[in-house]
Amino acid sequence: MANQNQNGQNLAAVLEAPASRLKTVSRPIPSPGSDELVVRNYAIAANPVDWKIQDYGFAINKFPTVLGSDGCGVVTAVGSSVTKFKVGDRVTGFAGVIYNSDINHGAWQTYTILREIATMKIPDSMSYEEGCVFPMAMATSAVALFANLGIPRPTGNVAPQESGFLVWGASSSVGSSAVQLARNLGFKVFATASPAHHQYLRSLGAFEVFDYRDPAVVDKIAASAKSSGTPIKFGFDTVGEGAAAKQSADVLSTSGGAGGKLVLVLEWSESDPQPEGIEILKTMAFRLATDQAELGAWFFNEYLPNALANGSIVPAPRIEVAGKGIEAAQDVLDRLKAGVSGKKLVVTLADA
Repeated sequence: MANQNQNGQNLAAVLEAPASRLKTVSRPIPSPGSDELVVRNYAIAANPVDWKIQDYGFAINKFPTVLGSDGCGVVTAVGSSVTKFKVGDRVTGFAGVIYNSDINHGAWQTYTILREIATMKIPDSMSYEEGCVFPMAMATSAVALFANLGIPRPTGNVAPQESGFLVWGASSSVGSSAVQLARNLGFKVFATASPAHHQYLRSLGAFEVFDYRDPAVVDKIAASAKSSGTPIKFGFDTVGEGAAAKQSADVLSTSGGAGGKLVLVLEWSESDPQPEGIEILKTMAFRLATDQAELGAWFFNEYLPNALANGSIVPAPRIEVAGKGIEAAQDVLDRLKAGVSGKKLVVTLADA
């Protein structure tokens, strides 16, 4: 195992039990397994699933634990079989606590274990704050497009897709990731968001953006798709709340007709009848490290680093440094729970 000086303190925001408040404690610096890395985090991004796990206790079955999926920093140790990374590399990665319940794999601590297949290098020009926005949001989108919808991986020049692609809730972390990824795969992207975010989403590659609160939004999206000669057969509801899933399905039915596929981040509501002729699928980010591990290795180790280097993927949504130090974790999760629109809340950690 290659390593550098790891004598620093590993402060961690520990969740001792479901529904308890995070407690800042000092933990041992973990050691990597053969296919793992240890990363000294310099920025950590908050995700809605963090506070939801804290409040409801799902997904993770071992306590105490450390939450968090998105950490970014410098590799301080690598396992014996790691070949794509070395000590000193600047990386970001999808921390695995959400699927393995291993406290050492939670992002909300100074030193986190990452698996090689879920780690990517970031350009020298990219800040740690920018780098930490990618892992979970991009993994969620990658599972949606490649695993759920079966869209082929890009090879060489990408031809325009015959179908349009709907992203409902495009100003979210997952939404802005999906907009960029779908655009890179040749889709005309039809997106919904609050009007304040429309121009920004166009800059990320959305073909047209609509106000999701407009009572006529479904008809307007379908009309735009028709006028552009691009029926919408694929959709991705990144919101998972309210009428978003039903409206997304209505867009596919109105524009593309039967045979459409809609991916959700949550389950279809039991109070709504299943849409006829539309296949409903659910994306789960952790699949890139479990049953879709080969896809995950390609996506994190190859595709994303190249896309960051050539500028076809950029950090999104906008970043707000909402706190400094592990001690800020609880306040940031509380703020995320209260509601945040069109930005990613990030905590920075001081240099060792």
